[in-house]
Amino acid sequence: MNIIYPPLVEQMYKFMHEINKSLTKQDVYKKAIENNMIDYQGNPTKDAIEKGYIQEVPTGKEPTSDKDLDNVFSRMPDSAFKWVKSEGQYAMDQQELKKAILSALKDGSLSPVGRKHWLEVLAKIRN
Repeated sequence: MNIIYPPLVEQMYKFMHEINKSLTKQDVYKKAIENNMIDYQGNPTKDAIEKGYIQEVPTGKEPTSDKDLDNVFSRMPDSAFKWVKSEGQYAMDQQELKKAILSALKDGSLSPVGRKHWLEVLAKIRN
C-alpha cells in the first residue's frame, strides 16, 4: 500500500526535500501538524493562514469537503484501511480507493470541487 499525502504536504515536501534530502513525506506531514500549519486532512489551519505561513486557497480551489471525503471513503471496505505501526499512521489500499472514486464519479454525488479533487487523486494512483 502506498500512502497518498494531501497536495499541501506534497508541495511542502518538494520544497523541504531540496534542503534536506533525508526528509520523508511522513516527516513533513507530522511536522506540519505539530506546528499547526495543517490539520489531519492536510488543509491549512486558520492560524497558519493568519500568520502568512500558508496562503488561503483561492475561490474555486477550496479543499475537498468532509462530505466529499466521507462519500468516497464510505464506499471502501474497512479492510482497505490498515494501521502501519512503523509509520505511525494509516495507509489505504489504492485499488479500493480507485474503485470508490470511480463509483462516486459515476453516480454524480460529488460536489464540483470534490469531483475535481478526486479526479486529480485518481490520476496519481498507479494501476
